[in-house]
Amino acid sequence: MNIKTLNVYINSELVGNLEEHNGKKLMFKYLDDVKTPISLSMPISKDLYSNSIVRPFFENLLPEGDLLKVISTLYRVSENNPFSILSAIGEDCAGAIQITKNTYLDDSNPPKIVTEDDFKSIMFKAANNQAFYTKNMRLSLAGVQNKLTLLIAEDQYYLPTFRFPSTHIIKLKNTHFEDILLNEFFCTDLLNSLKVPTSKIALKTLDNDEYLLIERYDRIKSNGLFKRIHQEDFCQILSIYPSKKYQNEGGPSLKNIASAINTHTTYPIVNILLLAKVVVFNYLVGNCDYHGKNIAILHREDKTIALTPFYDIVSTSVYQELSTDLAMKINKKSQLNDLTRADFIKEFDSWGINGLKTLNLILNDFKNIVKHANEIISNNTLLQTSKIVLLISSIISSHYNKLND
Repeated sequence: MNIKTLNVYINSELVGNLEEHNGKKLMFKYLDDVKTPISLSMPISKDLYSNSIVRPFFENLLPEGDLLKVISTLYRVSENNPFSILSAIGEDCAGAIQITKNTYLDDSNPPKIVTEDDFKSIMFKAANNQAFYTKNMRLSLAGVQNKLTLLIAEDQYYLPTFRFPSTHIIKLKNTHFEDILLNEFFCTDLLNSLKVPTSKIALKTLDNDEYLLIERYDRIKSNGLFKRIHQEDFCQILSIYPSKKYQNEGGPSLKNIASAINTHTTYPIVNILLLAKVVVFNYLVGNCDYHGKNIAILHREDKTIALTPFYDIVSTSVYQELSTDLAMKINKKSQLNDLTRADFIKEFDSWGINGLKTLNLILNDFKNIVKHANEIISNNTLLQTSKIVLLISSIISSHYNKLND
C-alpha cells in the first residue's frame, strides 16, 4: 500500500497526521495526548478516521471554481486531489488548521512584503480577468470569489506563513457579476446595522478599482503576535462534500444546521435565533446562495462554541443569470418568490422553536431596515451610483412588506 502523510496542526501545535492511501482515500489519525480536536465530526480518538469523514472535512478547506483550477495548474496537481493541493497551500487555512509536509518549519524567516506595486498588479489582473495567484501565496480559503489572504501590520501588507497567520481577506473584482463587491459590502453593512454580528468589512478603492478589506474573525492578537482561532463550517461538521453543498444535491438543510447548533453550541437558544435572523435577512435581500459552507462555528479560547459572525452575504436575485432556487429550502420550498410568511413560521417550528413568536420578534428587530439601507447608501457615493445596490434596496422593501402581510 502506498501511503503519503501530511502533518496537521492547530495553531502551530501538531495534533495528527493526514494520510493518503493509494492516491485515493484520505485517513486521519490523532497523535497521543492531543487535547484539541480538529472537528466536531472527529472527536479525539485513538482510531484511524475513515475517508467518508476525513475527505469532506479537508476538501472543504480548499478554494473553489477558477481559483482552484489556477492553483492546480501552478502546482501541477489534479484539482480533484485535495491531499496534493493542501500539501502546497495548506499552511494558512480557515480557522486554526495548518497543513504541511515539513517536519521542521524555520520560524526565523520573516513574512514576504507585498509592496503597493505588487498589490496594484494583483488588482489589475483580477479586474481584467487574469490569474493573479502566484506560488508565493499560501491561500487555503473556501469559496468561488476572487480573493487572497494577507497579514496586515502597521499598514504594511505581507504574505502569511506558517508562523505568521493572515489577518485579513481581500476580495477583488469579479468580472462576471456587476458590482458584486458593492453588493456584498452593502448587504453585510446592513445586516450589521441590525445588530446581527458580521465580518468587519470595509470598501476600499485603488486606482479607481474597488476591493473589500475583511478583518478575519478567526484571528486575535496576543502578546503582540497574531494567533489563529479554530472554526469549521457546517459542511465540515456534517461531513458533506463541497460539491454537495446545496440541499437539492444532498447538502444540509436549515433543520440539519439548527439541530447541530442545538447539539454543539454553548448557548443554543442565542445561536438558533441568530440563524433565524440571517435566514429572514437573506430572504429580504434576495440571497438564494446561502448554503452550509456559509455558516460556521467558532471554537473560542474560553472553550465555548458559538456561531461565527456572518459572512458572504450578497443578493443573488439581482443577477438574472443566477438561479432563484434556494440553496437551503424554507418549509420544503425551493423558490425564493414562492415564500410566504407562513413558510417561515412553519420552518422555525420545525426547529423546535415557536415560529410565530420568532418571526414577529425578528420583523420587529428589522423594522427600520429600509431606513438603515437608505442611510448606508446616502453615506457612500459608490453605492448611490450602483444600479445593483438600488435594486437590492427596492427588493428589501417589497419582501419586508410581504412578510408582514
